Amino acid sequence: MNRILLLLAGMLVALAVFFQWKIADDALRYSRLQTEYQQAMEDYRERNIYYTPATTVQWIVSRQNPAGYFVPNPDMLFEPSQLNDSTLRGTRYAISTLRDLDALQSINRQAVASYVMSLYQADMDWHPPDAPEPEAHPGYAGFATLPGETAGVRPTMDALIILTALEMLDDPRLNLEHIWNFIAGHQNADGGFWDEHYPEFGQGSSMKATSFAARALGILHRHLKRPFSTKLTDGVRRFVRDLEDPDHGGYGARPGEPATDSYNSFRAFISVMDTSNGDGAEQRRSVMENLDMERLVASLLDDYYLADIGAFSRFREAKRKKPSLKATHLIVWMLAEVGYLGHLDTHAISKYVMTLRAANGQYGGDIYTTYSAIGLLRKLGVPTEPLPVPLKPQKPASIPGYVPAVFFVAALLVLLVGHQVKKMELQNINRALSIQASIDGLTGAYNRQKFEVLLKEQYHNFVHHRHPVSVVMFDVDNFKSINDERGHLFGDEILKEITAVIREALRGADVFARWGGEEFIILLPETDRVGAYQLAEKLRQLLADSTFPEGQKVTASFGVTELLEGDDTDDFIERADMAMLFAKAQGKNRVVSVVSDVQAELMSTSCA
Repeated sequence: MNRILLLLAGMLVALAVFFQWKIADDALRYSRLQTEYQQAMEDYRERNIYYTPATTVQWIVSRQNPAGYFVPNPDMLFEPSQLNDSTLRGTRYAISTLRDLDALQSINRQAVASYVMSLYQADMDWHPPDAPEPEAHPGYAGFATLPGETAGVRPTMDALIILTALEMLDDPRLNLEHIWNFIAGHQNADGGFWDEHYPEFGQGSSMKATSFAARALGILHRHLKRPFSTKLTDGVRRFVRDLEDPDHGGYGARPGEPATDSYNSFRAFISVMDTSNGDGAEQRRSVMENLDMERLVASLLDDYYLADIGAFSRFREAKRKKPSLKATHLIVWMLAEVGYLGHLDTHAISKYVMTLRAANGQYGGDIYTTYSAIGLLRKLGVPTEPLPVPLKPQKPASIPGYVPAVFFVAALLVLLVGHQVKKMELQNINRALSIQASIDGLTGAYNRQKFEVLLKEQYHNFVHHRHPVSVVMFDVDNFKSINDERGHLFGDEILKEITAVIREALRGADVFARWGGEEFIILLPETDRVGAYQLAEKLRQLLADSTFPEGQKVTASFGVTELLEGDDTDDFIERADMAMLFAKAQGKNRVVSVVSDVQAELMSTSCA
């Protein structure tokens, strides 16, 4: 019989061990899933960068005047002042952005074309300055910023970009050969171009005018399939090389000037790129042959990049250094074309762009910055849909915590029957009862008796070693009304959930106990009053933010104090209790910290 009892007891113990292992394994697995979820959420918040084209499209569309052009402010859509020297440029930015977002069908395209054509000047009485009058006039045509104004390279480029986006370069009213003659006629002997649109430069060559001319000629080159002459391309390359800054890298704005403006790096690139014959690969090869990209990229990163922001500045000078969407867009555009994006922190740049996004779909406040932002997001491959939100792990249905104890106790009872192991059985039973006597039966926290034992241990440690010890006592606010309105069984469930919430926020060394009813107490070894107050405030907010069964909201009032020299354990606990009562008296759902017995007495008087 004893063998059978021993075998049965062994089986029961084995089951208890198995169930205990299963509970621990489930808890460990859930903890691991929670950690993975938190990591996934952090990764999600970091990587969830996306933009919504539809809102940007609507923001731009609302700015189109019935006459076709776009204005900065829809509230002034019909103000005559909105049609000015900058309107063609703003319209180009709007059209380019809508083209990038595949949304040109959202606007009156014919009205845009009519507006642009109203700026067209055909059969211009113009010839290159300082050039002999040719016997046979080759014919010139271009665009101005306003009807009646002088045509220029910049507005002609803007107009050609718009008409290309609208697929209207074949309009019979246009003479593309005459436009080519007009743009090419602005090339100077040094290979660079000038522009009537920038009278401050006169007829001297500038990097700005050269890049505008190159973009305009590049559009005509691709559409007409007309090759560039060696004279034109060699002149541009010579001019670009002459503007390279030997000291800093980059390119100056005009001959003899140092590189201080990052825009000119893009202008040098586009000048070479768009005046190269051949397909895209041949154009990029021409850029690599004529620009020292390694040195240029190093110069841009050293002199213009703001690493803490993820953006480039337009200017190199320290006092003028600030993040610029336009500069960032132009540099990313250039490096994307020549395969150098790997030199940039594209994630940081994407985050910078998104900091400028407004709810209405615009970026940075105007059409141009929005154009730059959309250009950046597209070139960086930022998606237009958010990432899927990581799924929060569900707590697995585990074996109740008391099951192993049931099997273990059953094994002890079986062993009691065996005469040979009676003494061992009694010892195990006493141990089990001791454990049970330490735990509150409802919540699973320590009970008051166990807390007092552990408190005495910490008090002894304080007396001998002066290590700081603090205590936090809290009481669930309005708990009686919960019991009265929803029943004591529901109230018991709330206490269990509160225990679970608090326990997850504590350290392993902290002692958490149910003091009585809806009052709990936490003993904090190696923690001073400031740290205890901070923990109490964290726990108070955690309870207030949690949602308990059936949507119940719960708050608690907290009292905090630190063990002082000369205290006994009763002084210590009474001071925390008084702080908690004072928190109740002050309106509940708060933390009150007590420094001394004198302060506690004052609080007692106040509560009375």
